[in-house]
Amino acid sequence: MNDEDLGKILTDTDLAQFGDSLLNFAYSIALTETTGRPRGTKVQDKILADAAAKAGLRKRLPRRVGRGEVANSLEALLGHVWLQKMITLEEIVFCLKKENLDPSKNFSDLVEVALSKLKQS
Repeated sequence: MNDEDLGKILTDTDLAQFGDSLLNFAYSIALTETTGRPRGTKVQDKILADAAAKAGLRKRLPRRVGRGEVANSLEALLGHVWLQKMITLEEIVFCLKKENLDPSKNFSDLVEVALSKLKQS
């Protein structure tokens, strides 16, 4: 996959909207499985934006974008790789269940997995 194609994925608002729902669902599953209690939660844009920056997505976006657009890029990427059947819900949840003091690290690791799957396709 070339940078131009990746850029289109990262800025696709429909993919971002879908990815937002997917990640909130996956994160809720991860929290439910780790705490033993049903949990439903929304992942904060700050966590996703930090994760996107750690994983190098930020530098693949246009210069002047805010935290929300950076978070959307991560959501769009994950939405795309899931829809293309390159990653499973179980793989996403597994990445998000890792014990970590910084939740953005788990999302950053997830981005790296997604990017490696894209490169393999």
